[in-house]
Parts: sequence; C-alpha cells; structure tokens
Amino acid sequence: MVDDLPITGLCIVEQTCPPGYVMIDKCEDNSRAEADLWKDQFFSKKVKRFLCITRVFPLAQGTLNNVLVDVCLHDEKELPPAGFSTISTCQDTQEVALKKRLMSVKLIPRDQTSNAINDLQFLSKARKAPPGYTLVGELNGLLLCYRFGPVPNSTPPPVPPRPQPVVQQTEFKPYHIPVQAASLQSHSDSPGVSISKQQSVRVHPLSGVPFEVNPKLIPVPVTQDEVASLRFRSRENIEHEFDYPFFVERQAQHTHHNYNGM
Repeated sequence: MVDDLPITGLCIVEQTCPPGYVMIDKCEDNSRAEADLWKDQFFSKKVKRFLCITRVFPLAQGTLNNVLVDVCLHDEKELPPAGFSTISTCQDTQEVALKKRLMSVKLIPRDQTSNAINDLQFLSKARKAPPGYTLVGELNGLLLCYRFGPVPNSTPPPVPPRPQPVVQQTEFKPYHIPVQAASLQSHSDSPGVSISKQQSVRVHPLSGVPFEVNPKLIPVPVTQDEVASLRFRSRENIEHEFDYPFFVERQAQHTHHNYNGM
C-alpha cells in the first residue's frame, strides 16, 4: 500500500500544497477539526499552517533519495538536536512557519536504514498515541504522532526516454526482391527429384536505367576542310553584308504620324 511507504519529504504551507505532496488538513480522530498548526489571537487576521508530506522518491530531480527517521518539537529559542533540520518557513509563501514551537526533522539516505517513518497524524481529542504510533508532542493544541515501518528494497521507476526526432530518409537504399532460382538437382538418393529455391537479390532502384548524355549536347568534330573554307570578313564587308536601311519601318512611322495629325 502507498501509506506503508516511507515519507521522503515534508514541508509546512499556508494554503498551496506542492505537486506530489499530500496536505494533512484534518485530525485523524475528528474529521471536523482542522489540523491547523498556527494559533490565532483574537481580533487578528486569520492565519493557517498545514503540514504536507510526500512518499515520492527520488526528489529534487533525482538528487535526493532520503527517508524520514525522526521528528521533534522544541521551543523557538532552543536549537534542534544534532542531525535535525528545522522547518522555519512556509514552502508556498516563505512566511514564518510556526511560532513559539518549532518542528525539526531528520532525514537520512534511503540505503542507510531498514526502518523509517511512513505516517504522521494529528489528534484533537485523544491524549495518547494510537496503537503502533509514537507520540512526538503537542503543537497548537494538537498531538503529533508518527508510525515506523520497513523501508522496501525497491528502485524508483525508470525515467521514460525522450522521443527522438523523426529524420526523413532522402537517400536511395537498395531493396530486396524475390527471384525464382533455377531448379536445383536434389542430392538425395531418389533420382529425378528437383527442388526450387527462393533467393533474395539486392537491387538498386536505378538499376537498369542507362546513364547517357543527350546527343544534342555532344560536340560535332570540325574537319580541316571546314576550317579552311571559312572566309575572312573585314568590318566593311560585315557592314555591307548585314546592312539594313529600315525603310519599311520609317515609312510605317511616317504614315502613322500623318494619320494621327488628321
């Protein structure tokens, strides 16, 4: 059961419980009584404090793998015992957690103990701890008790791997096509028996496609006779041979001008 697992972390909050934690907001022996750890004065603003616990491990992104082995209550002017840490501020608001009486806890690595605290309860009516529980002390008129239990030899669930991005394959890869091989003569004692063997041949997708240059792009060799037949042309020869007077164009332009002037 989950309630039998050791407590791996705890904190005091004003109103917001951290993810993965469970708030102890009711007394075990009286469901109508709040497990409020702050004692208000008359004519003052209502202030509340609640204890939150977790059994999740490891904590702090896998860096903490501790279990709770002891809890104590002491006067705010007293120092906590050796090896204990005091819960002095609220996890959600950073306000003062408790007044006059403080709560200190002791957590040690999971592999250094076979037993740890697996449950905490607050009592409003009873004056002694229930069977199987140990009395810690009184806080704001409530009795705090804890229960010890074995630390199971279990490992945390593995972290699922991050999905890898899908990469599109753009290069050609050879694929296999089955071909019917020639019938092979059996080497068995029975003559005339033939067997057919299925084989797999690696064939490239472009196999059989001829790679040829377009004939239009192949240069035509020039013979010596063709080179000798080339006639030299001077500038005057070129201007005389390719001279164009633009007579028709000028006549059309003149006719168009006379038509627009009418």
